[in-house]
Amino acid sequence: MLKRKLILGLATTILFTQTITMTNFTALASSTSNVNVAGYKSTKSASNPVVASLPTMPPAGYDKGGQYPAGRVQDVYYYSPVTKSTRKMVVYTPPGYNSATKYPVIYAIHGVNSWPSTIFDSWCVGASTLADNLIGEGKIQPVIIVAMDNNNVDSHQELFNAVMPYAESHYPIIADADHRGLYGYSMGGGVTFAEGLGHLDTFHHICPSSATPFNHPSDANMFPNNGAEAKQKLKTLLLSCGTSDWDGFYPPNLATHNYCVAHGIPHYWLSVQGGGHDGSVWRPAMWNFLQLAFPANQSPNNNGGNNTTMGSTVTLKDGWYYIKNVNAQKYLQVADNIGKAGQNVELRTGSKANGQKWYLTNVGDGYVTLKSALGDYMLDISYGENKDGTKIQIYNAYAGDAQRVSIKASSTNGAYAIATKSSDQTKVLDDSNASTADGTNVCQWSYNGNNNQLWTFEAAN
Repeated sequence: MLKRKLILGLATTILFTQTITMTNFTALASSTSNVNVAGYKSTKSASNPVVASLPTMPPAGYDKGGQYPAGRVQDVYYYSPVTKSTRKMVVYTPPGYNSATKYPVIYAIHGVNSWPSTIFDSWCVGASTLADNLIGEGKIQPVIIVAMDNNNVDSHQELFNAVMPYAESHYPIIADADHRGLYGYSMGGGVTFAEGLGHLDTFHHICPSSATPFNHPSDANMFPNNGAEAKQKLKTLLLSCGTSDWDGFYPPNLATHNYCVAHGIPHYWLSVQGGGHDGSVWRPAMWNFLQLAFPANQSPNNNGGNNTTMGSTVTLKDGWYYIKNVNAQKYLQVADNIGKAGQNVELRTGSKANGQKWYLTNVGDGYVTLKSALGDYMLDISYGENKDGTKIQIYNAYAGDAQRVSIKASSTNGAYAIATKSSDQTKVLDDSNASTADGTNVCQWSYNGNNNQLWTFEAAN
């Protein structure tokens, strides 16, 4: 009860009377929350079937720890030029965190009379456990979550001039709007509305949950010109609130949803039936937001493409090539330049090493093989599996189906998809998680047309 009172802090009640029409569906609730959910989506269609099913109520046990490897939650102290004092943020780094790998980020803002650790506390948002589980289930990209202290500070100044500059200079964050999310609950939800929608060149993924209605602009001012800028720039806008919100915040949040519907602004709406002003709403919101903003092996970010129709087969001349990933600007290489059966294939900065040289041979029916300069080994789909995430390796050359690929045209001039025969050309070679780091794994994944699935072929002497 004390925790709840600390979060609420305000006794403000806002009453609205409104008749609405909305598209909704009902899903079974988590056994841990005892509520149902009405979900609405008005967005561009998603090629990822998991994303297409959202928002929905999470399954039982979604917020329980210990199921998968855990990331690290750490108090971080920094000097704020805004307050001219030392302040604390709390930072989550994902399991397997590597400072050489770039990650998307979610900045998170707590409610009034609360503190940044509530973003990770299991009774509140529980973001670290949610991320651990979703990463372990293969549903989201590894992500960094930064919880700022929103107490006794100008929220805008602290976020933009202290928290973000520190985080993005001390952690390997992909520092652009496509890779930044902003989440907040209660008072933090109001800040998320104001800062997120007010700075669409900084944040393309926004999630205010149970937002206070009095610390952000009106709907018309948040979405000027009928939401023209939001329609152009936003990738994810998830609104959420509980129907039994005891601070009376459901009507104004519902009104914002209705405003977006009326003006054709793409967004998601999570209406938690019976949900209060607490974690029974804020955890499901974060669970959905993580998947909508940064789904695994999808890039709703600056990864180009999104043409899901694969182009026609292209015939390249037989010969030696270096093969470069368009997204990472790094080359297809046998790990450690070691020629042996089962050796992993990854991405590395161009070095012209033998592990980066591949001999392309046309073998008929639109297929080619790619033989490594390290010996009698060919690029190989492990066990010839037709599964997303299948390992790409080299194996003893035999030119079977697992070693045959087809070069496909794309909408990017001079860039090609490499479709696998083992998947009947439904899957392609993929830069895992759209990473740009040396050592990034290359896997097989369903074609989506993004730049992490496109390759250029450079003739090698």
